[in-house]
Amino acid sequence: MSSPFSHGQTRRPPVRPSLQPGAVGKLSRPLLLLLCAAYLLPGFIGRDPWRTDGLSFAVMWQMAQGLTSWFHPTLYGQAVSGGWLAHWLGAGSIQLLGSWLGPVLASRLPFMLALAASMNLTWYAAFHFARHDDAQPVRPAFGPPIAPNDYARAIADGVLLTLLATLGLLGRGHEASTQVVQLAAVSGILLGVSLLPRKPWKSASLIATGLLCLALTAAGWFALLLSFTLGLVLWGSLRRANWALMLALAIGVLSALWAESQMGWMLRSKWPDLDTLANFFRIGLWFTWPAWPLAAWGLWRWRESLMAWHLRPAWALAALALLSALALGNNDKVFLLALPPLAILSGFALPVLRRAGLAAIDWFAVLFYSLLALVVWVMWLAMFIGWPAKPAANIARLAPGFQFSLDPVALAISLFATLAWGAVVVWRTGRHRHPLWKGMVLSASGVTLAWVLVGSLWMPVLNYASTYRNVGREVAHAVQSASALSMQVGSPCLQPVAIDLTTQALIGYWSRLDFSASRTAQCTYALGARAPLPASQWRLIWRGGRPGDRGGTLYLYQRLVPSRP
Repeated sequence: MSSPFSHGQTRRPPVRPSLQPGAVGKLSRPLLLLLCAAYLLPGFIGRDPWRTDGLSFAVMWQMAQGLTSWFHPTLYGQAVSGGWLAHWLGAGSIQLLGSWLGPVLASRLPFMLALAASMNLTWYAAFHFARHDDAQPVRPAFGPPIAPNDYARAIADGVLLTLLATLGLLGRGHEASTQVVQLAAVSGILLGVSLLPRKPWKSASLIATGLLCLALTAAGWFALLLSFTLGLVLWGSLRRANWALMLALAIGVLSALWAESQMGWMLRSKWPDLDTLANFFRIGLWFTWPAWPLAAWGLWRWRESLMAWHLRPAWALAALALLSALALGNNDKVFLLALPPLAILSGFALPVLRRAGLAAIDWFAVLFYSLLALVVWVMWLAMFIGWPAKPAANIARLAPGFQFSLDPVALAISLFATLAWGAVVVWRTGRHRHPLWKGMVLSASGVTLAWVLVGSLWMPVLNYASTYRNVGREVAHAVQSASALSMQVGSPCLQPVAIDLTTQALIGYWSRLDFSASRTAQCTYALGARAPLPASQWRLIWRGGRPGDRGGTLYLYQRLVPSRP
């Protein structure tokens, strides 16, 4: 107790929200699962491997075929470091399900499950954080008290909706690559921390598994930093001789050190300059929207409780991820790791957010995503009937040769998604009370609407312009025709000329031809962005490239001088 003669001021008690029972209404589980499924599936299905995930897929496919080592993978003689766990998951899925689903879809199945796991783990982490006494609302002056589980479930629903609403998760979260596994690992670590007070061994197992997954997906440096960060955040538990937690952090440190030693300690960072700082805010503001304003507001309103159990781990992990992204030159793959903790912080902003703030977020979502949906429909109409003329001309320029065909299933899905968006807007703007998660419904639904429309209406033309399927098959046909005319037998190899490994990987998969692993090999054919040297020994037999990729023309040459055996 303070007195008039005491030095300093009395510490203000933590601010806890005051809610009415209607604020913890339950979000329908079937509708939430439908929203998650609609968000999850587009981007993983209905397209070929693109440049963003083509290299990872090629390594998985060659692993499954037994053409490269599972522990030291190489592709056409070039080592592909890191990402062991992601490659193992994709290759194992191809071996098990490739004959049923095809290699491409089979390789993506583990990553679809990883994204779903991240959603699930983040929900449960938020639920258990919100169950903590310091996070619970004050008892209503009139009426029955709010059940702790009901409040925690409402917070968790808001957290999941915020995670789905973040713009950065759309692209990076729908690739068959290491970052999706890392995202699930971070979500698992958050769940492990949330369980620490009540289930120490289950908590330790989740933390250890998450740190190990980070180390095995080329993020050993982040696992090492996170292990030390967790040691500081959970210092109270370590002082009480929590052997399970000590073992988990030790596993994280050792696995991180091993992973970094295997990769040759290649991590390099530098002190950011003004341009890097400007890009950090420019990229981070849109990548983490709308989580960052909610998280900032939540930290401000809960500022007397920043060291409380339900806030401390989330803001510490979010700060670590954001600073790591800044140190690595604003790497958006590292920005992705900040989304689960930012979403949890955003969830605790919902019960203390003012009505004007919710209204601003809602109006932004309605205007932005409605306009985006209109643009998608107009562009689809231009592909369908050639009107409006200007969008149709732009599509013809960017994807020359594309032949539109009406897909009734895709059209039905798009119409249903658009009507559902209208129903959500009508419900949200109705004049009646809504639960805590109401503020994130429009943002999450709008992102999902845009993703569904792009994945159903635009996916054929996007895939046509981005895939190497036609390029690979044309190269294979040209090589077969030239080999038949030259009466060459055996499997010919291709000498790469000024093309990167990702291009080699995708063309190699679709053509079933091998690129030379040695620069001195005497291949019969050469494929690249220019003629091989000496030019007098080669003749051009094919040229082409992806539609609309004007700067990426490829040339296929046949050697005139017979190669040495």
